[in-house]
Amino acid sequence: MDKFELKLDQAARAAWLSYVGGRTQDEIASQLGVSRPGVQRLLALARQEGLIKVHIDHPLANCMVMSDAILKRFGLEFCDVVPADPDAADSSAYYLAVAGAERLSRYLDRSEPLTLSLGTGRSVRAMVEALSRIDRPQHRFVSLVGNVARDGSANRYDGVMVLADKTGGERFLLPAPVVAGSVEEKEAMLGQRLFQAITEVAKGAEAAFIGVGRIDRQATLFQDHFISEAELKELLSLEAVGELLGWPLNQSGEVIDCSITRRVTSLPLEMFRNQSLVALAGGRDKGPAILAALRGGWLKGLITDENAARYIIGSEALA
Repeated sequence: MDKFELKLDQAARAAWLSYVGGRTQDEIASQLGVSRPGVQRLLALARQEGLIKVHIDHPLANCMVMSDAILKRFGLEFCDVVPADPDAADSSAYYLAVAGAERLSRYLDRSEPLTLSLGTGRSVRAMVEALSRIDRPQHRFVSLVGNVARDGSANRYDGVMVLADKTGGERFLLPAPVVAGSVEEKEAMLGQRLFQAITEVAKGAEAAFIGVGRIDRQATLFQDHFISEAELKELLSLEAVGELLGWPLNQSGEVIDCSITRRVTSLPLEMFRNQSLVALAGGRDKGPAILAALRGGWLKGLITDENAARYIIGSEALA
């Protein structure tokens, strides 16, 4: 997707919000992260390219309808819904990465120093890889999830190192497995000065970009050996439907109290109540996990696809 196509997507979003959503230019500017004159230029581009007719003649129109419904229902700061082919698995992965990179770049473009946090997972890693290189050595990036499995193998989907390499910024990694072997082992890690120092960096983050994990045999936690077969069965028996940063959630978005949560080394979700926690996840199979995160009120922003959005809207009767 080249720069003009990205601009055309933005123009379609601005047009939908203005002509269908009835938003003011100031409201559109706030949601899209552009200036008021920028909104005017986007609307002019939409008219110039023939997007505005009786309806918005662009594939994103249906996405915008669902985006608006989810945003209003869960009180989000923004919700980006990207197109997806319902018959093709992972058809939206590229668009999710580009949409996430566009949101992330709004922070990176700033000249003043800032701290950003990252979770882990395929979507987060793809988002970082979709970014263009930019010289921002004044920024800091911190991992919110342990970067090693119990067997010592590295986390394949950590994005902090890649983001730091692309910007020249500082990097802070969480030196721990996602789930400790015992409560005593976890307490020992939390007591380390290095762990505490990284926690302090994360507390100062302006925003956090994270993935959303499913809980089943295809779960990243299980596939990448962060949890065992017995632990997966325990989560399923407790009706866990998803996880954020390794913390398992039930359908209502509540963190489940079990042997696993007592050993999770990731930073507590409650710590992010006053931060902009942005989730990237798509696909019908991720729908229950994303919905749980929304119901729990954990998210301020969501970047998802049509397939997951349809599940959320259908489950919440938002149509």
